[in-house]
Amino acid sequence: MVILTGADLDGTELEVRRLGTEWDGTHVAVRSRPTLGEPVFAAVFGQLPEGVHEFRQRPADPLGPTHQIDVVGGELVELRWNHRARPARDT
Repeated sequence: MVILTGADLDGTELEVRRLGTEWDGTHVAVRSRPTLGEPVFAAVFGQLPEGVHEFRQRPADPLGPTHQIDVVGGELVELRWNHRARPARDT
């Protein structure tokens, strides 16, 4: 799963869990990713089991934004996250 963000989140950690499970601290950092043009800022989760997952910014804010996204086995899932407003759920 690739979560695209703005440059203002560079270095921020995003935490993920499979829906219906406890948050266990699984996370990655948003980093600048080189491209042929301008760099892209993204968090990349290498392997997630198939199913609906939820992610949030760390440290966790109970009222902070979260997303839900459906991970399909063997497919790349990409999402753009605007963290300034509470986003709609993606499924």
